[in-house]
Amino acid sequence: MDIELVSKVILITIYSLFSIIRIEFYRRTRKAGYKTVIEERKKYSIWLSIFICYTVFTFFIYILFPQALVWAKVSLTFWLRLLGALMAVVALLWFIWIHRSLGNNLSLKISIKEEQELVTGGPYRWVRHPMYSAFYLLHLAVFFLTANWFIGVTWLVGLTVIILLRVKREEAMLLAKFGNKYSAYMERTGRFVPIVRRR
Repeated sequence: MDIELVSKVILITIYSLFSIIRIEFYRRTRKAGYKTVIEERKKYSIWLSIFICYTVFTFFIYILFPQALVWAKVSLTFWLRLLGALMAVVALLWFIWIHRSLGNNLSLKISIKEEQELVTGGPYRWVRHPMYSAFYLLHLAVFFLTANWFIGVTWLVGLTVIILLRVKREEAMLLAKFGNKYSAYMERTGRFVPIVRRR
């Protein structure tokens, strides 16, 4: 079995499915026609766009010109590469669940819509930002699948920077919209992972 070829096929399949899901749910959101009443500053959207362009660029370099990144190759066992594939599938299923739970509240930019509801069902029952958690899982899966430390480190660091730039402002917007209801929600949920409480 050519593990490099299998890894590439899995990555292409997973990212294609991620894109299809994202596009379909954005289409549904736009069709709903909800009016945006609060939106993040444009400069933060630019940082997100730069990061997306970087990941797409390095992704295609890895797929089409693997020799260009061979200097960052690390030796991972077959089982770790397989673990990466399983993590990618879990991230995809998690991603679908998140989008179904969000419904028409989905947006690419951090924004609040006029008719927006506070989503507390599905994965949002335990975690306030499961979308970010899903992307962390996916990026970690990419590291195991590519067995490339450069891709793994730069993608994870880039994702962390984007999240740090966005998450506090996102929560501030939700507090402005939902007030005490969101405050109470914050107390009983974790930001990225569920809160473990002692009985």
